Amino acid sequence: MALSQMIVPFIIAVTVTAFLTPFVRRFALQVGLVDMPNQRRINKVPMPTGGGLAIFIGFVAAALYGDIPHLLPTIIGGGIIVIVGLIDDRYELSPGVKFGGQFLGVLVYVLWGPRIEFLSNPFGDMVYLGRLSIPLTILWMLSVINIMNFIDGLDGLAVGITLIAAVALTSLAWSLERFDAAVMSVILVGVSVGFLPFNFNPAMLYLGDAGAMFLGFLLAAVSTEGALKGAATIGLSVPILILAVPVVDMVCAIVRRIQQGVPIYQADQDHFHHRLLHLGLSHRQVVYCAYLLSCFFAGVALLTAHFAQITVVVALILGMILLYGCSKVGMIKPLSIRTHGEYKDG
Repeated sequence: MALSQMIVPFIIAVTVTAFLTPFVRRFALQVGLVDMPNQRRINKVPMPTGGGLAIFIGFVAAALYGDIPHLLPTIIGGGIIVIVGLIDDRYELSPGVKFGGQFLGVLVYVLWGPRIEFLSNPFGDMVYLGRLSIPLTILWMLSVINIMNFIDGLDGLAVGITLIAAVALTSLAWSLERFDAAVMSVILVGVSVGFLPFNFNPAMLYLGDAGAMFLGFLLAAVSTEGALKGAATIGLSVPILILAVPVVDMVCAIVRRIQQGVPIYQADQDHFHHRLLHLGLSHRQVVYCAYLLSCFFAGVALLTAHFAQITVVVALILGMILLYGCSKVGMIKPLSIRTHGEYKDG
């Protein structure tokens, strides 16, 4: 495959996304797609949201030209995710309805598209999943969708992490000679590049749930298509390591809410970015810190990608170190702080 076959879809993705974003901003203000300030949000003034619409259209335009693999299920499944996100951005759906919409979009993609067929085994050969490939792929995609939605709390944070991860996945797909997946991932790089200038601090337009969930959907789809499918798979541990920052943030959120005895979907202000802000870092410093960590983990993932057993061990070690750091900044609390079944918030 010629490199030029990746350049044109990238340019289309950047151009269409960047061109549409100001129009989407105006549309959001007209129809009431506005993120209002409250106790759990960072913004102090109402902000237009729904930037996922520009990203979705930019992705579709580039994908139609680039003829990505499983084009129709990707567009239909991703479209369902975006519609659910836009409705949630406007009317705040219940967690159950929102999850049901995510599940429907993922189900369309998985039943019609690719699946995770193998898992890494640090003690031997890859494990073939057989019929378990469908539920595992659904679980993987739903997890990444919500991981990216959880991390989307500061201007430019989720988009920048997506950009770094997409660059790593493009390099990985190219090295594995999965050129269709490389085109798909370079389009994801393009829509991220096109949207980031409008979303970086101070943001003109927020991603909204539509954008964050769609980026998560695409990251999961790219990694499934390019890194996890087939006998030459590099294993699930590689994309997990690439996405280490949002993955660990979500793990901490689940642990924290179990400690507090509240539903795991209940929002709070103890995510990665919140805690660093509480420690005195500026908005941009927190985002740059997340970018730096993401680049580090993506680099480690690429260096170990072709040695599945090593990647699993490295991912576990680095994940434990990152979890320890999260406990030190207050993202999770030791169980010993419970008194008579109650959680003491530090």
